[in-house]
Amino acid sequence: MGTGKAVYIGATLISILISISLYRSDRKNLAIFVGLWAPTILNLGQTLVDDES
Repeated sequence: MGTGKAVYIGATLISILISISLYRSDRKNLAIFVGLWAPTILNLGQTLVDDES
């Protein structure tokens, strides 16, 4: 796995963890909003990694 891909996977995992944390602290609307970042980050990362190849 390349460094670029690892950065995007790490950012995705962080957004998921932040979303879970917000959900547990009863900030459900914000948690859902942050949770929607994960697929966006993955898609952006895949697009940028594919463009480099």
